[in-house]
Amino acid sequence: MTHWMRSMHDAILVGIGTALNDNPQLNTRLIPEVSRPSKLPRPIILDAHLRLPIDCKLLSNFRQGRGLQPWIFCSSSDFPEMSNRQCTLLEAGAVIFYVSCENGFLSIPQVLEELYNQGIRSLMVEGGATVINSFLECARQSHGVTVPSMVDTIIITTAPMFVGNGGVEYKVGCAERVGEVPTLQHIRTALMGTDTVTAVRILRGQ
Repeated sequence: MTHWMRSMHDAILVGIGTALNDNPQLNTRLIPEVSRPSKLPRPIILDAHLRLPIDCKLLSNFRQGRGLQPWIFCSSSDFPEMSNRQCTLLEAGAVIFYVSCENGFLSIPQVLEELYNQGIRSLMVEGGATVINSFLECARQSHGVTVPSMVDTIIITTAPMFVGNGGVEYKVGCAERVGEVPTLQHIRTALMGTDTVTAVRILRGQ
């Protein structure tokens, strides 16, 4: 299912935690070749301090002609060794964009603005938990008819198991702010194997 969903978007975004832990390829390789779209999604990594290894699959696939050039978003602030890491990643095939940080995290609105300027019109955010929460928080803050929506659809996959503290947790804040939380409209729920997959749409404020 994930690979079919990837094929419907211009780009796939993950944080550096997911990139380091899973070494993902962010492509559509599991779709049968006869049905596979010719256009690959662009891999996007949020990597404030440029920690992405040059031998990761994303860069290897690009160098071997099996994937698009990865785009990395990092902090516009200067950090020790950033210059060396930048040169190494550029030589390995990455494209680097610089955005400011807000409360220790890369600015999601600036990331989305740059992606739009680069021609990206649909973005699938795969994770991890910190990145997902950053986008959901932006969606909450932009809740209103005068502000463009940053998130329009959420796909929730529920597996029949407990994952403990490693799961994705989203907190809407204190009780008096509950009214600010975007309303969700159910689209569809389906059973896929042992997993339950639910799609919901975020409704804009009235």
